[in-house]
Amino acid sequence: MNRRVFLKTAGVAAAAVGASRLLPAWAQAATVPTVEEVQDIEHLNTGLKEVLGVDFGKLEPSDKVTINAPEIAESGANVPLEIVADLAPADVKAVHCFVDKNPFPHIFSMSFGPKAAQSYFATRIRIGETAPVRVVVETQDGRYLLASHVTRVTVGGCG
Repeated sequence: MNRRVFLKTAGVAAAAVGASRLLPAWAQAATVPTVEEVQDIEHLNTGLKEVLGVDFGKLEPSDKVTINAPEIAESGANVPLEIVADLAPADVKAVHCFVDKNPFPHIFSMSFGPKAAQSYFATRIRIGETAPVRVVVETQDGRYLLASHVTRVTVGGCG
C-alpha cells in the first residue's frame, strides 16, 4: 500500500467517524418533542384559571377534538391552526386555545351559539417557542374536552 492510498483511506475513515457523532444530534434536532417534554402546566394553569376558572386537572383529554397544525413552524409569528370538534354543533358552547409557554397562555376564545352550522374553527396564531398548543372545547353540559398538539418553532413569534 502506498502513502496516498493510506492517507485517503484514513481521511475517509476519520470523516465517517466524525459524521457518525454529529448525526444523532442532527436527527434529534429535527424531531418534534412530545407534549410531556415541553409542557409548562404551572404557567398554563394561570391562563386556564383566568379564562375558565378551572385548572389542568379538570380537563378531559378527548379524541373528539382534533387540532390540525404544522409539526414544525419556521416562524412562530404566523402558525396556521384548524380545530375540529366531532360533536353536534348544539353541544359546543365555546372553543378556547392556549399555548403553554407564550407570555400570555390564553390565545383566543370563540363562542358557538345553538344554531351553529358546524364545530369548526380555523385561524393563525403566534407561538413564542416550541410548546403544546392546547384546545379546550367547553360543552353545554359543563365538560372541558382537551386536545394537545406540539408545534416546534424555529424562530419565535412572541416578544
